[in-house]
Amino acid sequence: MSKFKLFHYDVNTKKLPKGSRGLTFVLLSDLHNHVYGPENQQLLEGVEAQKPDAVLSAGDMLIGHSQESFGPALQLFQRLREKKLPVFYGNGNHEYRMRMHPEVYGEKYQAYAKGLRDCGVILLENQSIPFDKNGLSMRIYGFELDERYYHKLTNAAFQKGELTEALGIPDPDCYNILLAHNPVYFEHYAEWGADLTVSGHLHGGIIQIPGIGGVISPQAKLFPRYDAGHFEKVGRDLIVSRGLGTHTVNIRIFNPAELSVIHLKPAKV
Repeated sequence: MSKFKLFHYDVNTKKLPKGSRGLTFVLLSDLHNHVYGPENQQLLEGVEAQKPDAVLSAGDMLIGHSQESFGPALQLFQRLREKKLPVFYGNGNHEYRMRMHPEVYGEKYQAYAKGLRDCGVILLENQSIPFDKNGLSMRIYGFELDERYYHKLTNAAFQKGELTEALGIPDPDCYNILLAHNPVYFEHYAEWGADLTVSGHLHGGIIQIPGIGGVISPQAKLFPRYDAGHFEKVGRDLIVSRGLGTHTVNIRIFNPAELSVIHLKPAKV
């Protein structure tokens, strides 16, 4: 896999005043240590060309194995720092299991987290931070889903109140952005109050059938509902990246690697 494709998504919100030029976010997800050109130069150029106001990462930028390096991911974030781009990072299942199981991974997660923060990345481990730009007051949340939400052959029932317990109650006057790696639980994210959720994890369903969508999820569930693209529910939005790399099943059919570009615009009258 040597190329990625740009996917552009328009997201409208009444929280942006009419006439605002809006904002642009680049979404990175599921890199899994993949490299596009020396030092990920092609990917860096792809990000920079969008002139984003910020970069969002939905996790799984590395591979959560004790023998794997996290060098390619950190190298990318080091290069982004040189461009002085704000980067907000929410953990995926690979980062989360490294953090939760030091008996397997030792201090590897701590070293990776330190490396991210040394690059200026804002790592959100069930945390949030305000971000104001172009007249819009935002709050960006990073939600870590428990391991039970990633088990094979099943989608565990989401526990009511879990988001509020982890992150509190979102301010309805802010534009609330949720970094949540697994998109399967979009209805709960929307109900909680996320205006925009960004996710990855499903790798576009690995194989895309035109007119039908992705075939299989990492949980080995057929035809995942939120495989890739833009979804809406009760005035809330979800963007799901197909991911920039692969893991375990290293194939993509009619399913290019994705660099997502989100254009936040005032709501249409």
